[in-house]
Amino acid sequence: MINQLKRLVPTQVKRSAKEALSERRLRRALLRISELSEGQLPSRELLHELQLGWGNDGFAARYDYLEEVIERAAKTRGPILECGTGLTSLLLGLYAGRRGVQTWSLEHIPEWHARVTAALHRHRIPGVDVYLAPLQEYGDFHWYDPPLDVLPENFSLVVCDGPPGTTHGGRYGLLPVLGTRLDEDALILLDDADRKGETDVLRRWVSERNMRVTLRTAPTGAFALVTC
Repeated sequence: MINQLKRLVPTQVKRSAKEALSERRLRRALLRISELSEGQLPSRELLHELQLGWGNDGFAARYDYLEEVIERAAKTRGPILECGTGLTSLLLGLYAGRRGVQTWSLEHIPEWHARVTAALHRHRIPGVDVYLAPLQEYGDFHWYDPPLDVLPENFSLVVCDGPPGTTHGGRYGLLPVLGTRLDEDALILLDDADRKGETDVLRRWVSERNMRVTLRTAPTGAFALVTC
């Protein structure tokens, strides 16, 4: 009987109810995080609630990576560059933006740019500017077309979870395009470091720019801490 009743509910009504539930869950999780003491990491349970509220299951960041982003955002003197947007954009605002440290985020998908921007405004998360930066060709690789005239001259932290792995050249373009704007002691957090594309990117960075790489691995994947 219950299954029969569920089938009678229009799909749009069910979708709207699910979206409303996710939004309430996201709002509660963000509020709980905002109430933590400065620099305090949220629990895994709270991060789980945050991810459930945000949705986007296919591209959700892992807990270990989110924790590293939070820990670095809570300490960096900034500014911060984010390549690819999402849940990390909200966390960067909560842990860096509230300290007055600005994040400059690049996103090439218009719909995703609109969603992240709306979420930042709706939840009043400060200090994150999201720029629509289409992918363009740079010879043997593709990367974002960043607004160079408005970006700061120096970044202390880079959160690199884009562009997608299917992009020609992957995430290699970060250093050729914006490498001169990284501080001497800047840190790059490169997600998905165990994928072949990102492994190739790290190999090129090390050979061309003498970068130092530390891998953090877990059963769910790996990310890299990259420094000069």
